[in-house]
Amino acid sequence: MEVAFLLVLLVVPLFYLVGTVGRVQAGAYAVTAGAREAGRSYVTADSVDEAAGRAEAAAGLVAQAHGFAPGDLRLGLACGGPGCLEPGGAVVVDAVVEVPLPLVPDFMIGRVPSTVRLTARHTEPVDEFRTRG
Repeated sequence: MEVAFLLVLLVVPLFYLVGTVGRVQAGAYAVTAGAREAGRSYVTADSVDEAAGRAEAAAGLVAQAHGFAPGDLRLGLACGGPGCLEPGGAVVVDAVVEVPLPLVPDFMIGRVPSTVRLTARHTEPVDEFRTRG
């Protein structure tokens, strides 16, 4: 009887811990890969007008691949150097995802942390040999 009680007492928190760490790790992969792919998609666009849409679409695909909704991964895009798509320039992508912690009851939200905020930054250089558009 005591063994069954101790087993439940130890195994239930262990399952919660493994599930939570797995979800946070998925968020970490999603935010880093999303920032990287958004930057790559941005600098390969034909024009600045379509670049932001391509970056958002790429980040949304990465988010879905890691079990998040496309809107869960938020992006901030900034240009560095001579211009956004000019040779020698760069694009800086900041990505943020909020990972909700499982099994936090509604009455505890606001009293204990219910999400983990993960951020990533990626700088993608524009190809030096890109034709000026």
